[in-house]
Amino acid sequence: MKTLALLVAVLLVQVPARTPVTPPDFKGPALRLPNGKPSMAGVWKNARRADVTDPSIPGFVKELRYTAWGKSKWDNYASFMQTNGDYAGNCLPFGMSRSLYGPHPVQIMQDNDHVVLLFEQNSMFHVIPTDGRAFTADLPRSWFGESVGHWEGDTLVVETVNLNGYTRVDTIGHPLSARARITQTFRRVNFGTIEHTFTLTDPKTYTSPWTVRDTWPLTPNVTLMEYACMENNRAFTEGRIKLFVAPDDVD
Repeated sequence: MKTLALLVAVLLVQVPARTPVTPPDFKGPALRLPNGKPSMAGVWKNARRADVTDPSIPGFVKELRYTAWGKSKWDNYASFMQTNGDYAGNCLPFGMSRSLYGPHPVQIMQDNDHVVLLFEQNSMFHVIPTDGRAFTADLPRSWFGESVGHWEGDTLVVETVNLNGYTRVDTIGHPLSARARITQTFRRVNFGTIEHTFTLTDPKTYTSPWTVRDTWPLTPNVTLMEYACMENNRAFTEGRIKLFVAPDDVD
């Protein structure tokens, strides 16, 4: 009996007491990086926007003012889809706006000199230097373009250029050209909230810039999952997905 009592006592001593987990104060101050700037790190619930002009979603764009080229691309989108299909349906990169406004969360990782956007949608990533460098000369155009960031006080400003012109703004198909410039701002107003803006300046497609405004809540209990979709992944037996044909008017 004494041996058993001694064994129980030893086991009790070796098992550490559980420390209660204190939930974060979502209204508390934002975390700071070593350089003193706010950290945007976390998994965020971005707004689902299949149509950036949808008035049922706060922060929508009230009016898109097209150039003649942009209006033709919008008016002919249905016939374009019938002929060429949707690049996203072929599992090609969704591009910046359709990844930001897709139905899947976004994770941000950050240090003093870089911000990394991790998109669950299509398992894509985007690296944004924030160390003051300029855009890269002679970099090939791409689906997400090239981004560089800078700070204006506690607001992170991200500029994106050098797009390939293959993507659309949203699922419904608002057009976007290779001349577009995307400006995003990230302002972490407290521990649990980022105020985000997305401004598109595209003189080939729109006569004036337009802006989407969102408030992103932190979702610390959400984990990004794999998104298994490979380029030109087609349902051959059903013929549901057409091969992607790149537009020939990107300049």
